[in-house]
Amino acid sequence: LVRLHDFPVDSWVVYAGLADETPYVQWSWSLFKALAQMIMIGFETPPFTNVSCDALSDWCTIEYWITLGCLYLGAIFYSLLISSVSSILQTANQSSRQFDEQLLQIDDYMRTKKLPATMREKVKDYFYLQFSNGKLHKEEEIFDFLSPVLRREIKQFTGRDICRKVPLLSTPSNNDFAQDVSCVIEPTIVFADEIIMREQTTGEEMFFICSGVVEIYVSSGKCASYLAIGDGCYFGDVSLLLGVRRTASAKSKTQCMLYRLRKSSLISLLHDYPNIESKMRNVAQSRRRRLAHYLDPNKVTLAPGDEVDAEDCRTELFGQDADQILNDKEKEMNVERIHSGIKPKRKTMAPNGRPVRRNADITQHNLPRLRSKRR
Repeated sequence: LVRLHDFPVDSWVVYAGLADETPYVQWSWSLFKALAQMIMIGFETPPFTNVSCDALSDWCTIEYWITLGCLYLGAIFYSLLISSVSSILQTANQSSRQFDEQLLQIDDYMRTKKLPATMREKVKDYFYLQFSNGKLHKEEEIFDFLSPVLRREIKQFTGRDICRKVPLLSTPSNNDFAQDVSCVIEPTIVFADEIIMREQTTGEEMFFICSGVVEIYVSSGKCASYLAIGDGCYFGDVSLLLGVRRTASAKSKTQCMLYRLRKSSLISLLHDYPNIESKMRNVAQSRRRRLAHYLDPNKVTLAPGDEVDAEDCRTELFGQDADQILNDKEKEMNVERIHSGIKPKRKTMAPNGRPVRRNADITQHNLPRLRSKRR
């Protein structure tokens, strides 16, 4: 380009003294200047790469090229460092990015289906609570890479909380049974005022309560509310063990963390533990008689020991005031929601400005405490 314009005096080629040089020298320095400008240097004439060389001598030429090579090498290492750091950050937050992507897909699905705002909020809350750390892990895919022994150890570790709270599982003599149960139970979150199971339906699963309060009620009889149960209790066993339809319904009074045990898994486990099977059947029969007696005292007589539930009476919340328990559980729920990035729920207020008692339907039927009656 400079040659076509007859070497203008203000061009860098003339200023650097390259006008009378051979084409090889001119093209080599042109290449040098182009490469230098690619890494944000070379705007001076000659390109400034070494303060000790300000002329186009043979030694300075060599030093210029060596310096340029070192600069390029440094730029390459800098690029590799940036890419490595970026890769580490992306790998470290992979589960969080999957969580965000899945949440966007769910949100898009709900908008497409035109779900109401309250339902969309509920779905998002469940998603945040289910993955409370904001990270999405595909557990089944991870387990596929592990040996059966490691899978069992991980499931036993993650199920240790419920095994400590449930008296049936925390008994030292039932340790093997508790470990087997922890490998087949499935955690599930239930919001307040949700129907967990319905009366007169076929039972396919039972539930262990890790945290929260569940109300057992019947749709017929002298009152709807029957009793409230909490941490460490289990329900839904009557239908599974006695082969009958559900004798009562269950509804969550607070946000609950439950562990579900399917009928097929329970029956399979009890074949290996006949003593525990016999004990659980006796408890189920006692609960069935107690509920029948509660509905019709003249028709059904209680057997010795039926007055108090053999399992519920050993839990920490047995006999405590239901109002205080519900209030404590609501506080725990709000703390968990804040930790999961969800707004805490406000207490329901009555028209007079006072908080509504969440278990008012229980207390008005003379069931002010977590009592021992069971279906």
